[in-house]
Amino acid sequence: MTNDLISRKTAQILIEKKCVEFSLKKKFKLTSGKLSMVYCDCRKIISYPKERNILINFAVRKIRDDKSLKDLSNISGGESAGIPFGSFIAQKIKLPLCYIRKKKKGFGKNSQIEGIMNNRDKVLLVEDLITDGGSKINFLNALSQVKAEVRGIFVIFNYGVNEDYINFKGKKIKIISLASWQDIIKILIEKKELKDKNISKLVNFLKSMGVKNLKSFL
Repeated sequence: MTNDLISRKTAQILIEKKCVEFSLKKKFKLTSGKLSMVYCDCRKIISYPKERNILINFAVRKIRDDKSLKDLSNISGGESAGIPFGSFIAQKIKLPLCYIRKKKKGFGKNSQIEGIMNNRDKVLLVEDLITDGGSKINFLNALSQVKAEVRGIFVIFNYGVNEDYINFKGKKIKIISLASWQDIIKILIEKKELKDKNISKLVNFLKSMGVKNLKSFL
């Protein structure tokens, strides 16, 4: 299966299972406090075994096909949405698993990384989605502190603010994803799930968030 077909099938699943929702009138309130006409919750997928297995198999295929990830030695899930997806992927490709807290737990060994992380481990950080990448910096800092080498960030859904990589301490960290807003919008247009004027509203809103490469939809 080609990457284009993977993206298309992923987008279809995310729409069908309402992992991507729209509200052009009553806005969603995000964690940041901002109001949004879109809301993405890829965590719902863990409750659908069939679709979950499809997406994890897609993830494994893309990871195995990527030459820069050939010598991975650790899969690390970010708290909390990245933990189940990281677990599924680590089990499939038979690699050690760790999970990274958003902050040190403040007692005991005061760890931020749980599991065994070796010096110079080559790590794939796993999360459910990425918007502007800001929330990933905390996880990358934790991995940097133990001298792990982050080979990439895997997400189910990439908003497209950072299309292929994010910058971290002067390095480009690769983003591997299954689908983006471009894929979602293509399916919405094909299925006529939103009127043309609402597609335009959606695209303009996403552009205001910094999502790139949406001009073809206007």
